[in-house]
This record gives sequence, C-alpha cells and structure tokens, in this order.
Amino acid sequence: MTTRPAAPAPAASTQRRTSSSRSANVARVLDSLRAEGPTSQATLARRTGLAPATVNSIVKALREDGRAEIRPVNGREAHVALVSSTTTLVAAEVMHDAVRASAYAFTQGHRFDVLVPGSRPEAVTEAARAVADASGTPLDQVGGVAVAVQAPIERSSGAVAGWVTDRLPEWRGVPLRATFERALGVEVLVDNNVNFAALAEWSWGVGRGVDDFLYVHAGQGVGGGLVIDGSIYHGGSGMAGVLGHIVLEPSGEVCYCGSRGCLTTLVSEAAILAQLHASHASRDSLRSVIAGARDGDPACQRVVGEAGRHLGRALANAAKVVAPSVIAIGGSLGTAGRLLFEPLASTMAVNNLRLVAPATRFRPAHLHQRPAMLGGVAALLAEAGQGLSDLPAWASESAAPSA
Repeated sequence: MTTRPAAPAPAASTQRRTSSSRSANVARVLDSLRAEGPTSQATLARRTGLAPATVNSIVKALREDGRAEIRPVNGREAHVALVSSTTTLVAAEVMHDAVRASAYAFTQGHRFDVLVPGSRPEAVTEAARAVADASGTPLDQVGGVAVAVQAPIERSSGAVAGWVTDRLPEWRGVPLRATFERALGVEVLVDNNVNFAALAEWSWGVGRGVDDFLYVHAGQGVGGGLVIDGSIYHGGSGMAGVLGHIVLEPSGEVCYCGSRGCLTTLVSEAAILAQLHASHASRDSLRSVIAGARDGDPACQRVVGEAGRHLGRALANAAKVVAPSVIAIGGSLGTAGRLLFEPLASTMAVNNLRLVAPATRFRPAHLHQRPAMLGGVAALLAEAGQGLSDLPAWASESAAPSA
C-alpha cells in the first residue's frame, strides 16, 4: 500500500492574501451598512459586488462578535443592521467657556453628562475622567475618547490653527491628540466640531446614503464639513470646510481671521444681532430673531432673508468646486425653515452654473442636540471597525448635565 504524500501547507504569502481579501470584503460590507443603513443581504451583495455566500459568511461573523443583528421586516425579508459591541464611548466638546462631555454607555442604554468650567486643554481631560467615573466605567476600559474643538486643526502639527489661537491662547502649539492620549491613556480622536457634526449628520441624518455631502453650521460661528465616501475630507492642511472665511464683501467688516467681509461677519449670531441693532430693533439671541421672523416681525424677516442670500452666494462658490449632492444647514440659523432656504436657494441658482445648481439639494439638518459629540461617537465606532445603524433616543435627547 502506497501512502499519498501530504498536500503542502499553503504558503504564508497566500494566507496573507486570503486574510487581506477577507478584511477588505468585511470593510466593504461595513461601509455599505454605514452609508445606507439597514438592508437585506441580497441588497448588500448587489451594492458591494460580493457573492451572496460571501456576504452571508461576513454577516454571520459580524453577528457572532456583536457588531450586527438581523431585524425582521416582514414575513419574507430580514434586514442586517449595525449595532455597537463597545461598552462605553466618551465624547467631549470644547466650548467658549466650558467643556461638556458625555459617556455613551451602550450596554446600559444610557448617556451620562458632565460640564466642566473653563476651556483650557486640562478641562478636557478633567471632563473625560469625570464622565467615565459617572458611567461606572474605568477610563482605561472605555472604547475611546473623541474631542470636538471649535477651531480648525492643522494636519501637520495636530494643533489649533495659528490664526485662531488669539481666541484660544492656552491651546497655542499644543499637539492635541498626543497630549490627550498621554494624559488619558486611551485612544483619542480630535477634530473640528463642524467636521464631527457633518459626520453625525451623514451617519444618522439627512446625509445618509449620500456619497458627497456638505454640512454647514450657522450659529454663533459659521463653518463647514465635507464628507466624501463616508470620510471627513480635511484637505492637505486640515483647513477644508472653513466656509466662514469665504470673502463676500472685500470692503466689509474686519474679521478676526484678518480678512474683511468674511461670511462670518455677515451671518454669525453676533453679525445678525448687530444688523438688527442698527435698525433700532433688538433681540438677545439668534433663536429669538428666528422666532420673531416666524411671527411676522419685518426686521427679523429681513435679516434672516439676507443671511440666506449671503449663504447662497458662498455656497454657490463651494458647489462649483465640490458639487455636493446634498447641502445640510445646521446650527440655530438652520431652524429658520423657508425664511432662510427660499432666499438661499434662489441666490445660489442665480450665482451658480446651470449644471450645478439643479443637482444640489438643500436640507435642514436633522440633528440639533450635540451633533459634534455624536459625530465623535461615529468616528470612534468607525475607527474600531464598527457602526450603528440607528441612533438610540437616549444618545441624542437633550439633558441637563448630571455633574
């Protein structure tokens, strides 16, 4: 009897290629579910170009490690949805005079909130530690920390852009991610607050299912965030999306960036309140201006309409460059509805290329409670190879700080 020689073991390079191919296929499935939301395995196979058997195997593995679940839709179909297998994630947002932080405890189905006075970098680490303690999760066991800063971040240095450090002197030259990771001992993601808000709106708001999405925040300040194929686009310097400093009036008011007539000097809360004051009308906040406009106050309607026209001119220029499918307007100004959107859209149409304007849809943002912090959660989940198809109510509802 002859013994057949054993088959040679697969070469290490072949095993690596197989593993790499599997990882790439898993990433394609995860990316599709993040972008489009819950769907059937058959639809996943069509979108990703993978064989149904491959999709079935990947979905089974995702379910086994707690990253996905099957949801019955009707008697004949079920959808695959992403769920978080992470116990707790922490997100913090640096504001003008305080740092607010939240611990998103997925296993408990609860959000814990704290507010720490001051806006120095040390307040961020203090807030992160305090909210982790409030959640009952040791800081070294959280899935990561995201920090949203109300300033552009230089890509080369990881520090706040030099031209805004006069407003944030304690942040000058501080490499933020490295500093926070050293202080907290966990992975930290740092980005501009509007970039994170854009990612949240793409993940769970009006940007879902859109490959090229522009988010505009208009409130106390003005900024933009661009999401392309599911990722925030930062540009080479990290300054992509700085819409508030598009110059519209070269002889206009001096902006804190050093230019004149920036969009910020025309449509920020302070600018709109100053315009009202000049007309001998008085309101104490942008939300009050919008309420007055809805109630028929002619001065309030005038300044909101003019803000829409200024935004339309700025976004016409942006659309000529990136031609986004959807532009969402968030922040307080985005809640003005047709009083803002009608003059905005008509001005953009007049100032834009005919082939660009009709292809871009304007939408009011869907997420108004803590969008930057929710975007930090989305970024942490993506970094961990996870996602969340549906945003739980407890994660986005308004709540007073608990400490």
